[in-house]
Amino acid sequence: MLSNQTLTILIILGVLMSVTGLFLSSFTTVANSDFLLTWGLWLIEMGGMFLLLSNGTFLKTIYSRIVMGLLAVVLIGSAFKIMHWPFGNPILVGGCIGIVISYLIHFLKKPIKKRIDYLKMVWVIVLYIGAALRLYHIIPRDYRILTTVLMILALMDYMLPKIKNKTLFE
Repeated sequence: MLSNQTLTILIILGVLMSVTGLFLSSFTTVANSDFLLTWGLWLIEMGGMFLLLSNGTFLKTIYSRIVMGLLAVVLIGSAFKIMHWPFGNPILVGGCIGIVISYLIHFLKKPIKKRIDYLKMVWVIVLYIGAALRLYHIIPRDYRILTTVLMILALMDYMLPKIKNKTLFE
């Protein structure tokens, strides 16, 4: 797994890319400026996910193995969909719902729940249920900004005390 320092640098790079892309798309006519915004938000979200996973307790539980198996189901469903084979969508949706249920069970069994745990739980629900709804064109693609906002809130909840105590890179 990547170190906290590397992941934090990736998150900062994502913020800089997003702000630059937002500025370019709002105030200039630069072609494909939304590319920077999109990739910056993706870097923030993925870097944040790996940072929170590597510093949390989820990877130490049986539920992480279940989620990894369900991620394999999602990948198989994606392959079915790409190949235009039948049952691609139901396999994808089943994997997404399974991930949400598994993470919810893990969340409910935690003896002490902090604000960051609630933010991560809502992020998982919005990400995977939103992906399933997006697959059937029930909601627009713009829902993804909500997952990024939730990740940024979770990162702030995780990083601000660590920055204050100067323990972020330990």
